[in-house]
Amino acid sequence: MKSQSKSLMTTFPVLQARVLGAALSLALLLTLGCGENDPRTAAVSGLVTVDDQPLDSGNLLLLSELGESGGAELNADGTYTLTCTPGTYHVAVMPLAVEVGPDGTPTNPEQANSAMEIPQKFQDVGSSELIVEVAAGENTFDIPLASTPGR
Repeated sequence: MKSQSKSLMTTFPVLQARVLGAALSLALLLTLGCGENDPRTAAVSGLVTVDDQPLDSGNLLLLSELGESGGAELNADGTYTLTCTPGTYHVAVMPLAVEVGPDGTPTNPEQANSAMEIPQKFQDVGSSELIVEVAAGENTFDIPLASTPGR
């Protein structure tokens, strides 16, 4: 009996080392698979304008019919960057949500002071009629919005 116990005791650490080695190898492969060159990820950037002027605040939303999404807050110069999976996306540009205090004044006045109004049509993916086809890798999409139809 002692020889069997001793055999199991020496086999167990070897088995543990093999399982640990396999788990580490799998983790390394999964980590490498999610890098910048992963065909399942895309970087998207661009400029959002209203009547040819950079939109100084807001949120950009991408939403696919499969439920995939991506989003970014616009920079003061109208630029944005985000990551998402490749696919076809409907686009919406929405104003920032502004928090107000108990007295009704904005808690962050800088955030509330957008110089431009986002036309209502573009604030919903269902009505904006904006669609982008995002490919794996780097993508650039400028989003020109018009405050009046036909402009």
